[in-house]
Amino acid sequence: MLWLGVSLVALSLGIANVRGTARIRRSSFYERGQLLAQTVLIWTVPGSVFAVLSVLEDKRPGPDDDPTARNPESPNSAAVSAGSASGHAP
Repeated sequence: MLWLGVSLVALSLGIANVRGTARIRRSSFYERGQLLAQTVLIWTVPGSVFAVLSVLEDKRPGPDDDPTARNPESPNSAAVSAGSASGHAP
């Protein structure tokens, strides 16, 4: 029964490593040497995929993070309200 638990953990780490490797290869965050180093790290240190992927989280600001969207005193507020009043998308 222990072998089943160990194999499930190994399988889930393997899947996480494959997905992490794919995300690292697609990202523009790393240079070529860094890509190789991160890939080697993921496959040699068990569980390191979670630390590497935490760096790759999507850091783009969303609409809730945009201070000009809620601030009527911002320089962009007139452009945004003028664009939406005329029916054009900002």
